[in-house]
Amino acid sequence: MGKGLLPRLRITAPTDSTVTASWNDKTITLKEVEEGIFEADVPVLAPWEVTATLDEDSKTTVVDVNDVARFEKTISYAGIYGVTWDGTSTTSWTRTDAAADFADPVPYVSGATSYGSPFDNLMPWSGMQKVNRDGGVMVSIPKFWYKITQIGNQLSIQIADDAVEGFSVSPAHMDRGDGKGERDVVYVGRYHCANSTYKSETGKMPMKDQTRSTFRTQCHNLGSTTWLMGLPMRFTLFLLYLVEFADWNSQAKIGYGCGNNSGLSSMGYTDSMPYHTGTTQSSRTAYAFSTQYRWIEGLWDNVRDWIDECYNSSNGLMLILNPANSSDSSGGLSVGTLSSGYPTEFTYKNVSGTFPLFIPSKGGGSTSTYSCDYWHSDADMPCVSTGGDYYQSGDYGLFYRVNSVATRKDASVGGRLQELP
Repeated sequence: MGKGLLPRLRITAPTDSTVTASWNDKTITLKEVEEGIFEADVPVLAPWEVTATLDEDSKTTVVDVNDVARFEKTISYAGIYGVTWDGTSTTSWTRTDAAADFADPVPYVSGATSYGSPFDNLMPWSGMQKVNRDGGVMVSIPKFWYKITQIGNQLSIQIADDAVEGFSVSPAHMDRGDGKGERDVVYVGRYHCANSTYKSETGKMPMKDQTRSTFRTQCHNLGSTTWLMGLPMRFTLFLLYLVEFADWNSQAKIGYGCGNNSGLSSMGYTDSMPYHTGTTQSSRTAYAFSTQYRWIEGLWDNVRDWIDECYNSSNGLMLILNPANSSDSSGGLSVGTLSSGYPTEFTYKNVSGTFPLFIPSKGGGSTSTYSCDYWHSDADMPCVSTGGDYYQSGDYGLFYRVNSVATRKDASVGGRLQELP
């Protein structure tokens, strides 16, 4: 290396950060040469560990300096967005962390010209987009990290857009023990499974009148990474919705949805909606085939969705992370017994081999208090379905849950694809 020719690190980081580069026993402090730009020459070709620190935030990355050139890297601290429910009869949560001063989202209603969410430009929400996959029209969900905390009956949820100590990878993206490790992105069906094809397709009636095990088989027949939606994916949607909307009552916040109170509708009724979340009705309190959340249509409309990778038993709710091992009666790990009713209390669970979650531990609420969607649990009914169907009911919403026997076929129960590439 000739005299005066040294590799240069050029790091972009939040202004006023302290940025250092270390290798073996050498540590160099980079100088902020302009706002948010830090530079220093390094005397050795090596993998330098660069750390940026600002107040309580710190982020480390490795820059492989392998020739005499300028090496550029951007370091950003994790954005953390949170909500806390005080455990009282209110359905509302209080915003915390970087979301503390956020206004509430304004979902679409028919005819509206003003709508939006403070989360629209924030990951992971901004990464939820419609995409065409082998299974049809899907919605992408980027990897994120989360933490659940319980103090008494108070629950707190935090979502981070990058890895943070003490946080877990989202349930849908976590290592499923299938040899693929963590996923950077997963996909969920925009629509319910379509009649006959089981794909996520517009303009078709939803598939119905089939057992959960039939849905399981037919969904996986579409591709090696395509499965019936499982509880880890559904719980991932719980987390995303709660931090964004800060309220248990998805029907009140987005739209009553459900249907016409008599039968199914063809899918695609939200296709003309100009925004990813809301109702096609002019009022949120109008029942109809009408709602979507982040481009996912009918999470509580038209048909309920069978949910896989779990079953109920005398040992409680059994979770199965690898969808290839899904069953109606065997395997998995118990996270405890769920109470039935409108939940007024929840219990935080973090069982090794599963994922951190909360389960209802006491009923006694209503359709307008506490967590206002009905949860049903029965040890003799192993198969789980969630959401709402075409019947008009305040019981329904994103969190509604009911158990059925393994042989159950129902005109109000369908399914939804997930893809775990």
